Amino acid sequence: MQTNDIGWGCTIRVSQMLICHSILRSKLNNYTFKTLAQSDEYVNLLTLINDNTDGQKGALSIQNVARMSLVFDRYPGEWHGNKSISLVFSHLFKVYNPISKFKMCIFGDESVFYDKIEKYARRPQENWLRKQLLKNDELSDERKQKAALIEELFEGYVERDSMDTSFDK
Repeated sequence: MQTNDIGWGCTIRVSQMLICHSILRSKLNNYTFKTLAQSDEYVNLLTLINDNTDGQKGALSIQNVARMSLVFDRYPGEWHGNKSISLVFSHLFKVYNPISKFKMCIFGDESVFYDKIEKYARRPQENWLRKQLLKNDELSDERKQKAALIEELFEGYVERDSMDTSFDK
């Protein structure tokens, strides 16, 4: 059993910081450290990555990262590469939808194209987990297993009909 992230958590922590900075830039635009200290949005954002907060409120916490990593055959104590950690956080965003009007977009070919980002950003947000479970008949066996594993790992942590957008409150 892992009791800390020494020696294996750096990619996770860097990814948390990158995502948080992107959210701050998106939501607060021109922030300073002085304005952050007085901002409720900043506190709500920190709650998303708080190690002592699990489930919906701690959507991007290391516990949720470790739980989602199991879907990608990564166990606590194992290293993540750029692609695997991107997939983990992308799926956490899909399951929890922690920030309204904010999407995480990853590209398989590792090239970034502005028109693809713009097209992706214009798509309406959807309840990804519900959609995966509803189209279960169309999925490959591997994807069915992953969808079922996500359902099992996050059971009780996600309200599928009403996703919280606590950052905006």
